[in-house]
Amino acid sequence: RQLAAEKNLARDVVFSAVESAIASSYRSEGESGPSVQVTLDPTNGAINAFYEKTIVPEVEDENLEMALDEAQQYKTDAALGEVIRFQLPDNESRVAAQTVKQVVLQRLREAEKEIILSEFEGREGEILTATIQRIEPTKIIVDMGRAEALLPISQQVTSERYRQGSMIKVLLQAIDKESLRGPELIVSRTDELLLKRLFEQEV
Repeated sequence: RQLAAEKNLARDVVFSAVESAIASSYRSEGESGPSVQVTLDPTNGAINAFYEKTIVPEVEDENLEMALDEAQQYKTDAALGEVIRFQLPDNESRVAAQTVKQVVLQRLREAEKEIILSEFEGREGEILTATIQRIEPTKIIVDMGRAEALLPISQQVTSERYRQGSMIKVLLQAIDKESLRGPELIVSRTDELLLKRLFEQEV
């Protein structure tokens, strides 16, 4: 609940991230086999970890299917087509706890970024005020309030001197959704549309 409030995320998003993270912790422990599913009780935090197998006449995927005779060892009245659920004990190792923490934080960062970027969708071509946060050889990272944006070297004015902490007006040029690091905002100081928008503001 605290994370949801701090990061302005829906509680369902946070719970889903925790459930996915706990499921990942079982895989990280080196367990090969069926895909683990996890549900978290929002009222008391109880963890329910399990995997399921379908009873089939001929097993093709041992991770998802099981033969009838094997299923009847667990449930005497098992029938073909039925799904058998296998409960798993709590994964309480230190490695599991670290994995859960890392995955939760990663998922929340991704969710937060998606929500923030959705606020900028459709705003390409707008002038925004940004603060220079970090200067790198090929780009400048600028802060636009709740989101960061990239000012590539190709979109920088060669005669301008950029200083960390200074504020600049930029044009939101594009949202790069194909980036390996996830969606990124691309801004410009050289786009002709920036000049046009500046004139519109002043005249």
